[in-house]
Amino acid sequence: MDRPSRFLVALVLCLSATLAHAAAPRIGLVLSGGGARGMAHIGVLKVLEEMHIPIHAITATSMGSIVGGAYASGMSVADMEQRVTHTDWKDLFTDEPPRAERPMRRKLDDRRPLLNGQLGYGARGFQLPKGLLNGQKLGFYLRDLISNAENIESFDKLPIPFRAIATNLETGDMKVFDHGDLALAMRASMSVPSAFAPVDIDGHLYVDGGLVRNLPIDVVRQMGVDVVIAVNLGTPLLKREELGSVLGVTAQMIGILTEANVKTSLGEVDPHRDVLILPELGDITAADFDKAAASIAIGEAAARKVAAQLRRFSVPPAEYAAWSDARLTRNPQVARIDEVRIDGLHRVNPIVAEEVLTPKGRPLTRAQLEQRANQLYGSGDYERIDYRVRSENGHEVAIVDAVEKAWGPNYLRFGLGLSAEAEGTASYGLRGSWLSTWVNPLGAEWKTDVQLGSTMLLESSFYQPLQAGGGGFVEPYLSLSRRPLSLYDGDRHVSTYNVNESRLGIDLGYTAGQSFELRAGPYIGQTKADVDVGTTVFPDIEVKDRGLRSVIGWDDVDSLDFPHDGQRATLTVQRSLGVLGADLDYTKVSASWLGATTFQRYTLLGRGLYGDSFGEDQGLFFDDFTLGGFLRLSGYPSERFRGNRFAFGSLVAYRQLDTELAGMPLYLGGSLETGKVWSDDAIPLDTGGTHSSASLFFGADTLLGPTYLGFGISEEGDTNVYFMLGRPW
Repeated sequence: MDRPSRFLVALVLCLSATLAHAAAPRIGLVLSGGGARGMAHIGVLKVLEEMHIPIHAITATSMGSIVGGAYASGMSVADMEQRVTHTDWKDLFTDEPPRAERPMRRKLDDRRPLLNGQLGYGARGFQLPKGLLNGQKLGFYLRDLISNAENIESFDKLPIPFRAIATNLETGDMKVFDHGDLALAMRASMSVPSAFAPVDIDGHLYVDGGLVRNLPIDVVRQMGVDVVIAVNLGTPLLKREELGSVLGVTAQMIGILTEANVKTSLGEVDPHRDVLILPELGDITAADFDKAAASIAIGEAAARKVAAQLRRFSVPPAEYAAWSDARLTRNPQVARIDEVRIDGLHRVNPIVAEEVLTPKGRPLTRAQLEQRANQLYGSGDYERIDYRVRSENGHEVAIVDAVEKAWGPNYLRFGLGLSAEAEGTASYGLRGSWLSTWVNPLGAEWKTDVQLGSTMLLESSFYQPLQAGGGGFVEPYLSLSRRPLSLYDGDRHVSTYNVNESRLGIDLGYTAGQSFELRAGPYIGQTKADVDVGTTVFPDIEVKDRGLRSVIGWDDVDSLDFPHDGQRATLTVQRSLGVLGADLDYTKVSASWLGATTFQRYTLLGRGLYGDSFGEDQGLFFDDFTLGGFLRLSGYPSERFRGNRFAFGSLVAYRQLDTELAGMPLYLGGSLETGKVWSDDAIPLDTGGTHSSASLFFGADTLLGPTYLGFGISEEGDTNVYFMLGRPW
């Protein structure tokens, strides 16, 4: 080949290389934050895949980091869409594990409903939690989304290089996560202040990256891309009427800060080479996760709107297929975990945590580890529990990050109970509960409850496990109370007595698993009853009580607010012994059972109660069993029937309505109830008999607790109307 020919060939090759480079630039994708509005990013990805546009780098913030991180780690768009449209977001954004997985001791707290919020007390005095949510369930959800990248430390080694943006809460600086725990980085990037607790990574606290860079175009350019496709969701500000709470004002401040930095980032868009996609999400808010499908469709429409600009980035089908196959290459996920190690414990005895997390001599599946982690979280000692899996010498090791509550180890909670009925009395109670945890290395707890209102109550107990992580315990307790007692003669209310009771006792007990408890022990007590209003049916009386009490309990009900599944049963035997100094010698037995099952939105709940007193003596009137009141023969007033033996059964059905009120589930239901009370011959009143009732009620699962508005009618035509804030079972 002569010299001119060689020159022409070289020139053609150079031009071909230059054209090839121009035809296939390195493309960077930028996904902004926006909460639930971020689902629109999935719609954009669907169009990019349809147009055969490969992505070479991704930077993202907040919800954008969830979508971007999942895509960068190798998750298909179809799987992502399926996942987000079928996720129970309301459940995901709650920290409480399923009630069935909580320890029996924590379930016993349901006896008196308390608000979910806690005020903590520790070395720094009183403290509030760092956010409304700690993101316990969210952490596992994110880890499952990016399971394909489980053992990848550098984000440059993901199928698509990726960066997650967060804000350093201590300095206010932008943090670009380019290595480490991908799920934790995504979690930090979306930690909206006050809504989510900050995430501690390497000794620094991080929150939502939208505060400093909601559209991180500059970051993706630093990753060596030639062009940028940026998706800006926008942050619509709240209206004046939406600014009536601390959360509303906080959200507005975040929105203002976010929009300010987005304006700067939009100035970095080059209209000649970059593409800006603007999904028109309208009134879809950052909290509208139930509108995921609509958001995806809007994102898809927005991408198609700029299809003419995007088309220049398309590559031939064979080239795109090769890129896509490389992105979707699946790394085998660790299925069996050989060892579990626990990091981060300071107050909690590691032996106790290991007892829950590590079965002796047996490997765990990932699902089993997460279930056990939820059980450990249910103890109430932790801010969050997460894990990561590492391979060491052929063994798969799960390193569990157990972050203890920073606002503990003492907790103060409050609650409110109200009950009013048209044909009976009204009652109310303001409750406070103080819990001191980890009083000693075995996990001792000191709990004190106070109630002010119609019933005055002071209860205090010291729960002492007999060994770390074991089921045996000893629990001394003290109870002081003053309560009103109503007496009826037929349908006529004749008097109200004040009953003052005190009891001191100690139980020796054992818990097995999460649902069973057995306890028994001696007690001493004293009761004084005197008439307050009405006829003196019984003379004022004061009696001493000494004896033994045993309780067997089972509880795996999913909720005591509005149960949907599970059973709860209790058997109590109390023996008052004259030989120990009691004024009366008798045995009192009481049993209760509740079971629930649900078909779609319809729940059927059965309930049974039984009680009997027998022996040389019998209990006095203030210790009788009673029926009457909401869902205890709803057509009659509370305590309408009383006696030394009773039996009761009911069938309750309710449906969760399709609509909610301010995020609170609503229910409509009814009941059929029947019961019999055997009157004590010593009571000169008409208080017994067999009776039936039915009810209709409307219920709401509110922030203050379950609330009911009900109507009851008896077989005799008696009616009653109820309002209740609290649990009727």
